[in-house]
Amino acid sequence: MDNKLTLLELNQRIKETLNREFQSTYWVIAEISELKINRKGHCYLDLVEKDELGDRIVAKAKGIVWSYTFRMLKPYFETTTGREFKQGLKIMVNVSVEFHELYGYSLYIHDIEPSYTLGEIARRRLEVIKKLEDEGIIEMNKQLPLSQVPQKIAVISSKTAAGYRDFIEQLNNNPYGYIFYSKLFPAYMQGDEAEDSIIKALEKIYQYEDLFDAVAIIRGGGAHADLGCFDQYHLAANVAQFPLPVITGIGHEKDESVVDMTAHTKMKTPTAVADFFVSKAYEYEEKLLGLRDVVVERTNQYINLENQKLRNLYSQIYPNVKSILEKSRNILEIRKEKFLHIHRNFLNKKQQNLTAYSKKLVSSYELSFQKNFHELKNYERNIGNLVRNYMKSQKKHMENLAKAKEYLDPKNVLKRGFSITQKDNQTVKSSRQVKKGDTIKTCLYEGKLVSQIDYTEKEENIITGKK
Repeated sequence: MDNKLTLLELNQRIKETLNREFQSTYWVIAEISELKINRKGHCYLDLVEKDELGDRIVAKAKGIVWSYTFRMLKPYFETTTGREFKQGLKIMVNVSVEFHELYGYSLYIHDIEPSYTLGEIARRRLEVIKKLEDEGIIEMNKQLPLSQVPQKIAVISSKTAAGYRDFIEQLNNNPYGYIFYSKLFPAYMQGDEAEDSIIKALEKIYQYEDLFDAVAIIRGGGAHADLGCFDQYHLAANVAQFPLPVITGIGHEKDESVVDMTAHTKMKTPTAVADFFVSKAYEYEEKLLGLRDVVVERTNQYINLENQKLRNLYSQIYPNVKSILEKSRNILEIRKEKFLHIHRNFLNKKQQNLTAYSKKLVSSYELSFQKNFHELKNYERNIGNLVRNYMKSQKKHMENLAKAKEYLDPKNVLKRGFSITQKDNQTVKSSRQVKKGDTIKTCLYEGKLVSQIDYTEKEENIITGKK
């Protein structure tokens, strides 16, 4: 038990040993798995090494870049490599080995070698390209037919990006007055969330695939370091296999991302993408105008040819037609004279018959008129007598009805001694309608009586004789 130590004593010995054995700095190759920057500007890293056959982590260490070093190291790295200093990068850094009794083992980062990361980025980019080629999908989107006039465009961009505004301005205010329909599917166009965000936007467009002719992926200017997401395999594979043609405008003049390589058509800027769609419409219009000119020219040629044929045919048939017309005119003259002669004879004969018939008709009419006149006079006398007799009988009938009405008037009925009995404003016609204790009202010729029923008797109906 002579070698027992406290934890602090053990950690102090470890520190002394490490300081003695690792007195200089070392260039270390590792991948950044996590990266955090605190309020004071210090950068804390988790550095890992993975096996060559997979993603299994075989070594891990904490790294620290103090703020005064990080303020110079980060812009130097990003300017040189054109990539953002973030997790997922493989880097070569100059470190010193440090051990603290309380915080343990760490690597203090003093410098970085951007050229190593550039080589690593290029290697990974080539690996992505080769994987797309081996899977046979790198040219798939390019092989899709693009509409002759792509006017319905799904746009993937940031809503607030200047490049998106330039695209819309160039598209909608084109000098030819072409009309385009565009729908924005917002996405992050840089940063750690960009790849997943753009893929999700593609998935939304896929749900409405039939509504669009093409997809435009656009972003404005920015640092070269912001283009890293467009070299990632999953985004490039999604673009390559998308069922609509994808037009990109995501880089600068000298940049070509893997997504540009898998897209149907690559343009440099959002404005260039808008010009691409406008040029397609212009080319189609020019094609239509060219076809119109060809149709007009060939139609005129056909019309001229047919006119010449008609003139030739006219010159051939005119003499024959003229001769036939002359013969026909002579035949018609002969037939006309013959018809007039027959017609005059027919009319004369019919006129004679009509004259004789009219005389006979007048004589017959006069006899019939005299006979009918006497009959009408007799009818007139008979009808007058019938009407006068009918009027007398109807007058007598009306007088009888007036007497009956007066006799049956309710006032006269009451005057003769009859009365009307009511219960609850309903006329009582039978003793069965009332019971003992009910109040009834009796209407007389002069005045009304109100009574209370003591008892009722069921007597025979004075009209029918039934009880």
